Amino acid sequence: MNDKTAVVVVTYNRLKLLLEAIDALLKQTYDNYDILIINNASTDDTEETLKPYVERGDIIYYNTGKNMGGAGGFNYGLRKAYEAGYEYFWLMDDDSIPDPDALTKMHEAHKALQGHYGYLASYVYWKDGSACKMNAPRIADDWVEDGKLSKAGLVKIQKSTFVGFFTKRDIVKKVGLPIKEFFIWSDDTNYCWRINKYAPGYLVVDSRVEHRIVSNVNADIITDDTNRLGRYEYAFRNRYYNYRMVGSSKNYKIYVFKKFMNILRHSKNHKFKRIHVMMKGVRAGKTFNPPIEYVEEKK
Repeated sequence: MNDKTAVVVVTYNRLKLLLEAIDALLKQTYDNYDILIINNASTDDTEETLKPYVERGDIIYYNTGKNMGGAGGFNYGLRKAYEAGYEYFWLMDDDSIPDPDALTKMHEAHKALQGHYGYLASYVYWKDGSACKMNAPRIADDWVEDGKLSKAGLVKIQKSTFVGFFTKRDIVKKVGLPIKEFFIWSDDTNYCWRINKYAPGYLVVDSRVEHRIVSNVNADIITDDTNRLGRYEYAFRNRYYNYRMVGSSKNYKIYVFKKFMNILRHSKNHKFKRIHVMMKGVRAGKTFNPPIEYVEEKK
């Protein structure tokens, strides 16, 4: 066992951005960490290009052997990091560029909270400095009960994303790993909700990460490009599972109905294709019941 932080980065066919992310991670002011790159079997030059980084000891490299999606990649990476004995885990996408002191600020928050938390979330911003909409955390309804922590730049939250997501060993042991069968979307929400049963999460305002996505908008089946519609089956299936998990299927049905009406009203093309994909995900979500994997200490 060691007290190092494992920075777990999942990548798939985004080599240029990945190299920028690695460069930013290598410049962190916090010095007790390793960078674990989880390659989801990229089909570009990722593996060959990363060989010098591995040889220099800049990164620890894994290839999953197949594209497991973001959910599968974080499941794989968090398991590898846990089995290697790391105490802390900081999760990143391959297009996430942390400020130099971002990890330092996470550990300062850890000390300020005296370890009494389930997860911490970096403040994720877009290239123009504005908050990144797709990574905006949900502020907890009872955040005022911990309002005094705002002086330290800490705000209680209900969920965050896996861009700048920080947690620790005892939490992973209790709640297990992200559900790999989610493939993409809502795996981070699910993980946060599972952790919330044991300890709260907090936004760390001073731990800043730039998310280099193309545009600062939330992905939405109502407006997204038609060549991306297929992935929304995962979105609606996984969300249904999450709502079922917390006993809120009625609210999910209201959500689907509103999406249905907004597709009819606001989608500019392929309205029935969008509805078809959505309903396919809804039907799958009724019986979707993936297992939660747990980690064990190596003897």
